[in-house]
Amino acid sequence: MLKNKFSFPLIILATIYLASISAPLNQFKVPPIMTVIMAELGVDLSKAGLMMSVFALVGIFISLPSGFIVHRLGLKSSGILAVASLFIGSFIGWFADNAFGMLSSRIIEGIGMCLISVVAPAVIAAWFAPEKRGMPMGIWSTWVALGSIVMLLVAPVLNGWLGWKSVWGATTIYTAVILCLMIYPFRMPERDEAPHYYACEGHSLDVRRVYSSAGIWLLAAVFLVFNVMVLAVCSFTPVYLESSFGYSREKASAVTSLFLVASLISGPVTGFIIHRYRVFRGVLLTCLFILSMTVVIPFHVEGTAVPLCLFCIGIVAGMIPPATFSAVTEVLKDPKSIGIGMSVVAFGQYLGMGGGPVLFGGIAEKYGWETASYSLVPVLLLGVAAAYFLKIEKEPAPNLN
Repeated sequence: MLKNKFSFPLIILATIYLASISAPLNQFKVPPIMTVIMAELGVDLSKAGLMMSVFALVGIFISLPSGFIVHRLGLKSSGILAVASLFIGSFIGWFADNAFGMLSSRIIEGIGMCLISVVAPAVIAAWFAPEKRGMPMGIWSTWVALGSIVMLLVAPVLNGWLGWKSVWGATTIYTAVILCLMIYPFRMPERDEAPHYYACEGHSLDVRRVYSSAGIWLLAAVFLVFNVMVLAVCSFTPVYLESSFGYSREKASAVTSLFLVASLISGPVTGFIIHRYRVFRGVLLTCLFILSMTVVIPFHVEGTAVPLCLFCIGIVAGMIPPATFSAVTEVLKDPKSIGIGMSVVAFGQYLGMGGGPVLFGGIAEKYGWETASYSLVPVLLLGVAAAYFLKIEKEPAPNLN
């Protein structure tokens, strides 16, 4: 019994982490083999780009309603629905032979990604008490980066061996396995396993109060700004390196991926810091300010300084997601309201994902790369302002155990 008490939360964390990774694995199938898909399906660059941007568009429209869905269905059923959507979408795409079928599959996958981004942190909040939540949140915060890196590395290899449909086949099989894990052994905690989760059981959840929380909308603003910056850097740095320095496509992608690789290090480390010192607001303020002062540097240096700068900036950027997700659980004290709160943060995330490439790409095309990099500075300073006004009341004393 004692063994189960300590081990099962880790099993749940591993399961929800693997389930979360299935979303970026499916999302980032397109970029590494986009030219192949364009030729096979007979689509132009704009339609191929829509296969990526549709994820952000779907998220913008369903992120807020997803909070109601999760609240109504519960976390287990919502998690199964999320992974099932990813599986169905990938399966349809596996057999798609035209642009309409592929785009339809991407919409279904987008629904799954939006739902899992709301469900996963709520599951962690349910299984882990506040004083033990920082590290699991830090580990989970790497889901997008890890899934993206894996697909950027694996998709070209699979395409070279068996053709582009093998990429969809691989993600379909992976997601099917995860769907089985979400059905069993995944479950919600019993009362004795998570007393903090049942502490507010006698009180009805006021959904309107969650959606009217100033703290949640400030966190959504922080995450909006963060995603504007991340999507701008990740989307256009390869193009910048190819056009400005003559990098090959493979080298430009590899150098850009260092930005994401760095977050795999800093995410869990930030979780550890938060676990010990509960410094949510301080991490957000510091990191956003540093990024506002450094985000322009990769577009003003040459040679080995470019990958070094991208890696260092990625270290700082990787600290923001775990601090944001952990802060949601502090702003909303009732663990059962976390799913609804995360739907607001997800709304900011998808607005940033949709707006970042448009903002940066439009300015770069008209005024050049350096001017485009400077445009991110005031955006990040808006994030600093949002973090400054964020209030987290009654933060516990440092946990030194």
